[in-house]
Amino acid sequence: MKIRMLIIILVVWAAFVPAHAFALSCAMPPSIEKSYELYDAVIVANVDQVITKRNSKELKLTVLTSFKGVGDRSISVAEDFTWGTSERGKSYLFFLKKKEGDWENPLCSPTKPAENAVQELSFLQSKEIPLKAAVAKETVPTHWVLPITLMCVLSAVIYAGVRFTKWRNGKNG
Repeated sequence: MKIRMLIIILVVWAAFVPAHAFALSCAMPPSIEKSYELYDAVIVANVDQVITKRNSKELKLTVLTSFKGVGDRSISVAEDFTWGTSERGKSYLFFLKKKEGDWENPLCSPTKPAENAVQELSFLQSKEIPLKAAVAKETVPTHWVLPITLMCVLSAVIYAGVRFTKWRNGKNG
């Protein structure tokens, strides 16, 4: 009787135990098709700078290719201080979320180094969107510098000449 009860309890218990247990619901990343739908932006970008803040990191990125959501060539992305693995000088395929108007590389994002994303990039190839044209930094017009400088020098020479003439006339007089 005890053995039967033990067997029944074990069978019932085994039916409720999951076959696989993951610490995070995102431990198994979704397919590239699903990831493309889930995230607000999909880009290949180079990490130019990693700024460590109190409990996060800010990544300064140069966007090389955009497949969704980003048209700018330079963006800033927030990344968690503890789980963020982005390194300066490396290129990544980023899957980003928009959070309160800013870009974020979330914990469950399937972001990976661009060199390891051959399969994903082949799927995304047809989805590339154009980036905004690079805008040259505005320069201060300098066409006025030479005339103003010449006027100042000429004014100084005339002033010095007038003073010298008055001084000389006052000495001789």
